[in-house]
Amino acid sequence: MDQISPLTAKQGYGLRKGNKDDLDDIIQVHFDGFIDEPMDNYCYPSRFKHQDDHFKWLRKEYEYYLDNPQKYMVHVVDVLEQPEKGGNRKTMALAVWNIAVLAIAPAALDRGLDERNDADQKHVEAYIKVASKRYEPHGFFFRWAEKQINLSVLAVLPEFRRHGVGTMMVNWGINVAAEKGWPVTVCASPLGQLLYARLKFNVIGTEMIQAEGEEGSFSSAVMILFPEGRFQN
Repeated sequence: MDQISPLTAKQGYGLRKGNKDDLDDIIQVHFDGFIDEPMDNYCYPSRFKHQDDHFKWLRKEYEYYLDNPQKYMVHVVDVLEQPEKGGNRKTMALAVWNIAVLAIAPAALDRGLDERNDADQKHVEAYIKVASKRYEPHGFFFRWAEKQINLSVLAVLPEFRRHGVGTMMVNWGINVAAEKGWPVTVCASPLGQLLYARLKFNVIGTEMIQAEGEEGSFSSAVMILFPEGRFQN
């Protein structure tokens, strides 16, 4: 799974594995790329007011992904700014793949809900409760157990959307899964759903997140793509 397309002059951007030297860029892409993301709006409504706090815990989250490469694959896309002048590369997209969905990391992710100011604790806990059931009996993805690759995060800076960047990132997972005969799974926001539908993902359900006793909620389209368009495992 380490074979990733190199940067090409024709495209002007390329996909590579992320590392801890990329953390500042990764956090910024997440923040700017998810400004209109329903899940972030629901779970982290004060992230703009408490941006330093939000960045602190985003760093911990992505450090966690990078510290557990047996379970997570972090990718970034760079663009070469002003290539005619030998410009620098700018990171403008990221993806996190769960490549071993049933594997248990050595330690759980600490989300800092008791101390951070950017999050709505009740909303985050409601999200975690629902998301944790995806691979359990009767969960949306249980049927395929460990024989699936899950796209957990996909973010592209707004000014680089509709340039084929998201497609390039998703195609990596599609190709890896196809080699194994596995499906690719994802829970998609409305914006993401447009991309995945174009790539022939099928909607198999809706995941609703709603804190107990509240009217507010958000939902995600539960989607899956089988190799060669098959709808059976």
